[in-house]
Amino acid sequence: MFAVSYKWIVEILKEDVSFSTILKILNLQGFEVKSVDDLENGDHIITIEVKANRPDMLSHFGVSREIASFLGIKLSEPICNMNFQNIKSDDIKIELDESLCDCYYSVSINNIDNSVETPEYIKDRLAIFGIEPINIVVDISNYLILEYGQPTHIYDRSKISGNCLKICSNNKSEKFSTLSKKEISIEPNDIVIKDSEKTLCIAGIIGSSDDAVETDTKNIIIESASFSKVPIRITSKRTKVSTLASFRFERGVDPDNSFTIISILSKKIIELCGGTIVDFFEYKSNKSENKKINLRTDRVNKILGISLCSNEIAKCLEKYSFKCDITEEKNISVSIPSFRLDIEREIDLIEEVARSYGYDNINPVNLCTELVYRPNHLHDNIDKIKNSLIGFGFSEVINYSFIPESIYDLCGIDKSSCVILQNPLSNLYNLMRPNMVFSMLSSLVYNYSIGNSDISLFEVGKVYFKDNNSENLSIETNSLGLIFSGAKIGSGFGIIKSIKYDFYDLVSYLKALFDSFNQKFDFELKSINYLENSYNIVSSGECIGQIGTILKNKFVKVLPNVKLIKDDIFYCEINLEKIKFSKKILRFESDFPSIIRQYNLMCPKELSFKEVFQYVKEFDKAVNEVLIKDVYEDSKMKCNEHSVLLEIKYRLESRTLSSEEIEKLERSLLDSLLSRYKCSIKK
Repeated sequence: MFAVSYKWIVEILKEDVSFSTILKILNLQGFEVKSVDDLENGDHIITIEVKANRPDMLSHFGVSREIASFLGIKLSEPICNMNFQNIKSDDIKIELDESLCDCYYSVSINNIDNSVETPEYIKDRLAIFGIEPINIVVDISNYLILEYGQPTHIYDRSKISGNCLKICSNNKSEKFSTLSKKEISIEPNDIVIKDSEKTLCIAGIIGSSDDAVETDTKNIIIESASFSKVPIRITSKRTKVSTLASFRFERGVDPDNSFTIISILSKKIIELCGGTIVDFFEYKSNKSENKKINLRTDRVNKILGISLCSNEIAKCLEKYSFKCDITEEKNISVSIPSFRLDIEREIDLIEEVARSYGYDNINPVNLCTELVYRPNHLHDNIDKIKNSLIGFGFSEVINYSFIPESIYDLCGIDKSSCVILQNPLSNLYNLMRPNMVFSMLSSLVYNYSIGNSDISLFEVGKVYFKDNNSENLSIETNSLGLIFSGAKIGSGFGIIKSIKYDFYDLVSYLKALFDSFNQKFDFELKSINYLENSYNIVSSGECIGQIGTILKNKFVKVLPNVKLIKDDIFYCEINLEKIKFSKKILRFESDFPSIIRQYNLMCPKELSFKEVFQYVKEFDKAVNEVLIKDVYEDSKMKCNEHSVLLEIKYRLESRTLSSEEIEKLERSLLDSLLSRYKCSIKK
């Protein structure tokens, strides 16, 4: 926000422009009027919204220039006939790091009378904007900031040690006492101005109480510059010091205005306080030279939906201080005025043409374009998964993607693959989650803590990893997390004892999901740091997720309430971008009946029954389907064995199998299982 005086604007315009007209122009040009305060002297204080890319509007002259351009009024630019060319002495030496500013000027004035009373018109205008009069030299400097937007700083020459000023980056942490006697810390890389002994000023922000200009000051050094805005903004925000100068420097100031304002300030001080100029220093980089942008007439008309020729476009821009040279029939070379720091590209100029031409003069046209529908299979799959899980009785949760940084150690994840935030909201939110286990477990724990036990939850969200080959050095992947614990069916209505969730419920849910996509999957035993009975979910030869039972003791430090959950917690996470939908092929059942046999096999416990299962399925073409019906063990069995109830459907597509064929096939299969896997029929 920026406040301006109506009377001051009219004075600069030198035209009798009505108050209502000024309000209308500001609103039309995109500077929304937020409030108006009426003063007793008949003046009006207008507060407008100024975007960060328009620092030229942070002065009365800048606002007046915008209004004058709209009305077509010729506005006189600030000028000064001060001649510094022959003023050189060894009064003070300037050592300047040229990378820190686009320009730097200083003027030394001796033998001023700073006890002179500040003119009433300056006092009155400063008071309107809440600025207390200090002494005439400082008051003139503050007045010119409000009028022209160029900050200046004034040093008491007698308080500067040695004859040198250094404009440089600070190289160590130190305490600094500001003009208001507030003590702050300045850090390495802050832009500072020093003499031979001490820091005199935080450049572009505030000076020190050690070199403040006072009523008895006789000799002064005036400084006007265009400092780099980024370090000034960083320093201002860190130190929480905001001044008239920092408010403008952190948005950018016109480098071409620095010399003009130091000239006006020097002249004004000499007129009111007397004194003699004894030294002058100037530096101006090549970066401050006016830039040129090529503007295409066809592009302007296409973007804005109008039909203007090159001359008409040039007139629109020249109205706002741009200089145009029509190089070809449909090309304009536009010189950008130094105060328009926001103009960087052709599209910025097109916006200026629209403002000058008038948004209300552009006829609205219905959008006419050819739209091509490109199906998003991932979103379709996610919708299908959500509907399925809700049908299974799951509740959806949505969690933050930020989690504690300690999770990568807790989960055994390589830190180098994690995305760690440089400016987190807090230490609890400084890591972009590499998996969903903490988020899902947090939701489950929270529900248990408020009495919502026996619950099943799912979340579809993103996980994040570093990727030095991508444009933003990271990648994000859509994932599905499932978590549940407690009883799936509570006691009551004929159920004597609650039926608890177990690991096979998780397997059943996965099978139902993957069947809906006609995608095959399998499990591979895998040791996972935060899971027991853990497996990788494998499909089409690649790992697409993990499954297992959460080790609660791993999370006690980060989630103390996890101790509330007494039952096992079952968890599954799947990379949704690896799930591929494939059409199901309809196959008609055979006209010939199936023959079903069950075998109660005694099997070694260390045997992976997955291998046995696959072996049986592929044993003969007559084996149509294989099911594991039960796994059982008791004290009467050997300690290294358990019982597996296997059900097999035998069927051929071409004919009915005979009893003799089945018996022969059974004997062969059972003999093979005994010799190959030591699996025998239970006696």
